[in-house]
Amino acid sequence: MISRASRIIAIDPGIRVTGYGILEKRGEKMIVLASGTIRNTPRLSHAKKLAHIHSSVSDLLEEYLPRGFVLEDIFYRKNIKSTVTLGEVRGICSLAAAQRDIPVTTYAARRVKKAVVGNGGADKSQVQKMVQILLDLEEPPTPLDVSDALALGITYFHDILIFPSEK
Repeated sequence: MISRASRIIAIDPGIRVTGYGILEKRGEKMIVLASGTIRNTPRLSHAKKLAHIHSSVSDLLEEYLPRGFVLEDIFYRKNIKSTVTLGEVRGICSLAAAQRDIPVTTYAARRVKKAVVGNGGADKSQVQKMVQILLDLEEPPTPLDVSDALALGITYFHDILIFPSEK
């Protein structure tokens, strides 16, 4: 039996590329069960892209049965359309979790960088390298959407250790 928060899915949302990681905590070790990307082609309509992401996330939830769902929080961009689109992707990902009664936890990008690298202003390559080290991976996880998703999962498990009663 899997404990409440020992298996999670972490999602780095994006309309073109959504990164994901399925992680499990086994004792002191974090294990990557699966990771990858959900990709959309430019020729799909916006609604079809959202439907594809929802369907793909739902399939991952059915296959891996995570007990926690971790998403990157929205950050504000100068381009309001990009911010709205990111909100839509986060919304359909949250919907997939809610349809299965999986609690959703969100983290700001700076919080993730601080937890993984020790510096909230770290660049993506620094995050990628630390994810490789912390998860004991042979190669850095690629593309960056995947390493960002795995970093979200690391942050979640980090918080479980520090604040166990809050998760």
